[in-house]
Amino acid sequence: MDAIIIADSGSDSFSGTSPLKLNLDGRIGDVQAVLNYLENAGRINLPIAGDRRMSWASAPKLNGIYLWNYLHWHGFEVAVIDSFYEQQEELRRLLKLGPHTVILSTTFINNKKTLKKMLDALRDLAPDVAVVAGGSFVFMSYFLFQKSKDPAYPVEHVGPDFLFFEEDRDLTVDLFITGSHGEDILCRALEHIKNGRETRDLPNTAWITDEGYRFGPQIDDSQMTDHPIDWRSLPEQFFSSGVVPLQSSNGCPYNCAFCTFVKNNRRPSVKPLEELIGEMKQVRSRGIRYIWFVDDNFRLGKGDLEEVCRRMIEEDMGLRWMTFMRAGTLDQMDINLLRRAGCIEVQLGLESADAQVLRNMNKKAAPELYDRVLNKVLSAGIACSCYLIFGFPGETDESAMRTIDFMRRHDAGEYEGSLSWSMFPFVLAPLSPIYEAAARACYQMSGYMKQWQHATMDSKRALGYVLKAFSAMEKSSVIYRGDNQDLLHRLTPAQRRRFQSTRHALSKAAINGTLEPGLILESFQKALAQ
Repeated sequence: MDAIIIADSGSDSFSGTSPLKLNLDGRIGDVQAVLNYLENAGRINLPIAGDRRMSWASAPKLNGIYLWNYLHWHGFEVAVIDSFYEQQEELRRLLKLGPHTVILSTTFINNKKTLKKMLDALRDLAPDVAVVAGGSFVFMSYFLFQKSKDPAYPVEHVGPDFLFFEEDRDLTVDLFITGSHGEDILCRALEHIKNGRETRDLPNTAWITDEGYRFGPQIDDSQMTDHPIDWRSLPEQFFSSGVVPLQSSNGCPYNCAFCTFVKNNRRPSVKPLEELIGEMKQVRSRGIRYIWFVDDNFRLGKGDLEEVCRRMIEEDMGLRWMTFMRAGTLDQMDINLLRRAGCIEVQLGLESADAQVLRNMNKKAAPELYDRVLNKVLSAGIACSCYLIFGFPGETDESAMRTIDFMRRHDAGEYEGSLSWSMFPFVLAPLSPIYEAAARACYQMSGYMKQWQHATMDSKRALGYVLKAFSAMEKSSVIYRGDNQDLLHRLTPAQRRRFQSTRHALSKAAINGTLEPGLILESFQKALAQ
């Protein structure tokens, strides 16, 4: 075997509400876990029917799929570990096959501590295998390292979190690929390692020596194009959960002030509609029933959404799907067309319901737009999962309460579609526009990442508003991506609303003490009654 690809570590996000989800016997209270708990009179009895299937969380990671497809097409024998910590047994089995290289894709890694923890665990299993790391986190670290050459750019705190700023001799990576599109360099590195040749003459690479980091020649790879995925040739493991990620566009043309997505020279692009439909047909032929379109902004909001939906309806593929969309894209949309095309959930990055905060964020949106779109989409029976940030510069107690009042207003609505939220305290992250020195001065802002203060709020107060928003919800809830969608949609809309509100009420009660199994059973039995 040439290489094992590790697609994800399985680490948590920055969401302030993820740790507050309902827990049953050490398990997140996804719908399948709740049903198991009810069937077994107040305890979880493994295995859980429907677990890790037909849920958005059970979709394999697209970075692993893409790399397998690219390397296989170039003649390499590779295997994928989708989640490092959850698939330790499978990883041990694959390591016994003697791979030349382990590839760490850092798409879902957001700090050096997470990377080092995973590396240490990997080296316990395979101390001698060559390790190559590339992807988003490596590229962002290198991009930040280049920006640090500007003396006005604040980098005094970044060393513990990002690569290339400290000596990092304890990071046991043999080769870093620093480019934004490093697949070709990865292929060359795999060939060199397999044949016992030196890798340090390759462009867009870095490595660690006793004296610190060294860098190979850096070249522009921004004009490289993605290699299409041949879903028909992929191993069955990518289809076993019944859900896959697809991408209908790359990049985002917007420039929200909190966003850390690096705007390099690669232009945003939209996949031709016939190519997209062809991919959907391919995954359907492999038994897929749910698609998560993982675009940053579906089709870049370019105005062809109704055309796309009509084409999906014409094909009658029977696929259900979810994606991120901007509210403005949906404002003039025929939502019934969206529902008929198979869309069962839209993700909305609302961020705030205060007009001034939205202007500070450069969101190019307004609370009135959000009101219209939520009413429209939820009334059509499509679920909405909304993302909010508390504490962005300019946030005050009054603006934070406007966002919570907005949440309460929609929380109280009797919609056919379900409503859920993920609330984040603002993070002062390098590479975001708000991190720049001029923005810091404008808002009298100091600090770094999760610890900060500005003229009108600090990080502790922002986290308090996340918890206040969590407590304010009654009928809606935080987002549970692990819910088996088949089981969830077997419930009537009224049952889903009762299930969701009950789960959230119990999660709020659990914050204040241990829940008695009898209360949990009684509450869910009542919620799920016909």
